Amino acid sequence: MAFRGAHIQVDHVSHAYRRGGPLAIRDMSFDVTPGEALVLVGRSGCGKSTLLQILCGLLHPADGRVLIEGEPVEAPSPDWVMMFQAPSLYPWMTVEQNVALGLRFSGRSREIKSRVPEMLELVELSAFAKRNVQDLSGGQQQRVALARSLAPNPHVLLLDEPLSALDAFTRHALQRDIRRIAAEMGITLVLVTHDIQEAVMMADRALVLSANPGEISAEIGIPIAGERLPNTPEFAAARHELVRAYEAAAGLAMADVDRLETEAAEPLPAARQGRA
Repeated sequence: MAFRGAHIQVDHVSHAYRRGGPLAIRDMSFDVTPGEALVLVGRSGCGKSTLLQILCGLLHPADGRVLIEGEPVEAPSPDWVMMFQAPSLYPWMTVEQNVALGLRFSGRSREIKSRVPEMLELVELSAFAKRNVQDLSGGQQQRVALARSLAPNPHVLLLDEPLSALDAFTRHALQRDIRRIAAEMGITLVLVTHDIQEAVMMADRALVLSANPGEISAEIGIPIAGERLPNTPEFAAARHELVRAYEAAAGLAMADVDRLETEAAEPLPAARQGRA
């Protein structure tokens, strides 16, 4: 599949939710290279979701700017799409009708007949095309939301903790599949999470944010080749480095850091039958 990810530039971005109020994020600058998977990680209140909404064009920064392929981001676009914590599907529609919505809303209805089956195959839901979405599991519903997001063929996929409400096994399966699909399609991926294990599983690089206001505290590369398995030394080393950076950004006591690393290293539950 052709490489088509976009270059993102974040240039001295700051934001406050009201004029004269406290800054949610302050003077953030970084680049995301085409096809890279970047994770924004930090404790609640560090501005991760605020920054992601600015990247998507849902918020305008108080200062600074965001450029995608050299063009300023001023509004949402089918070229950069966001997945939220809730799949936000229309429960009275079938799976294929929900997946078609992105194409329909962007004036590309003629592509629905060919594009929707392709997306359902990509997320392994072809057999569920005619099913009503309210009959699906939580993991399956997120796969529908992913297919809907991918249908317009975006250059950038933004993820605001869309897997946080899922059980550990389903979450791990989707982490693996989203990373694989983004790589196959050449999509630039930006993920928000506070889950260290998820960050190492999905990203090529992590920006660790401190809070009050949100600022970049550390940049951690995650250069793990091939499939990412939590029980490998490479995965454990990246997780350890990210936990320590998280500790420095959050100002955690050593006992909290040890607990955080233990939780991040917990093994995944045994595989269950059925599609996540």
